[in-house]
Amino acid sequence: MTTTAPPSRKLGTTLLVAVGLLALGAAAVVSRRFLNPRPATSTAAVAAAVAALHPTPADEALFRVSAAIGTVEVQRGGLWLPIKKGDTLTRSDVVRTAAGGRAVLGLSAGTEIELRERVEIELDRLARGATVDLRRGKVVARVSGSEGLEITSRDTRTANEGPAHFVVLSDERGRVSVAALSGQARFTAGGKSLTLPEGTQSSSEGGAAPSDPERIPEEVLLEVVWPAAEQRHGVSETEVQGHAAPSTVVTVNGAPTTVGADGHFTATVPLRTGKNTVDVAAEDLSGRTRQTSATLVRHGAPPALTPEVTDLWKK
Repeated sequence: MTTTAPPSRKLGTTLLVAVGLLALGAAAVVSRRFLNPRPATSTAAVAAAVAALHPTPADEALFRVSAAIGTVEVQRGGLWLPIKKGDTLTRSDVVRTAAGGRAVLGLSAGTEIELRERVEIELDRLARGATVDLRRGKVVARVSGSEGLEITSRDTRTANEGPAHFVVLSDERGRVSVAALSGQARFTAGGKSLTLPEGTQSSSEGGAAPSDPERIPEEVLLEVVWPAAEQRHGVSETEVQGHAAPSTVVTVNGAPTTVGADGHFTATVPLRTGKNTVDVAAEDLSGRTRQTSATLVRHGAPPALTPEVTDLWKK
């Protein structure tokens, strides 16, 4: 004789089995989560993932890094990241070079800009070319085709007029200097615009109207007034003064020094005991350099004298 379980008992058994399976599943999930935690994701990995999800459109690409020497960085997401040859820069990227660093950025086969050391720029794109906002330092622009390249800096604008090779320097005093090495460059500041013919240069002081174009000097001006070669032991530093063209970049032992509107510069040089070699270098707008040096001697402290007691009355 076969005994059949009541329907209520079957339903209870089924519910118990289902609850047991759900409990086992939840336990497995908790076990995997706490016993096998996921590795922490690095910032670089997150950035790479975001970039992969949102690739840069082709028309947003601006300059490609053709060369990078020393420390060259781009600012993205509030961070300064190193860049290298072959990297692509996009609209509104900010690029900087450190001391000893240089970079060449190419827009096309016929347009490129060279960033010298201690440069900071921001990039953008024009309808037929590009614009660069030079915050500080020197850039050298070369345009061999029909594209336009405009460099803005401290309320000034410089642009090529056809194929051109020109230089823009923005210094810490607010002076912007421009030189046309070949072709022509249009320089605008203070409500005045002028064309710089090949081999000429001009400057704007604090956003004022640019000076009349003048020929680039044939020689690099650098005059140095050295302090006395022999320094006393109490002197821990000395001043080196000189004169150069206002648009010249002057360094003393590798450190840049300010050149005034009249061309005068002064640098303080620390001295150690013994011989001290001091190098002064100047680079004009066209990139030509001149260097001079001198050796300054700082004497050490004199030897301590020990008094000797003697009996003057002793015979």
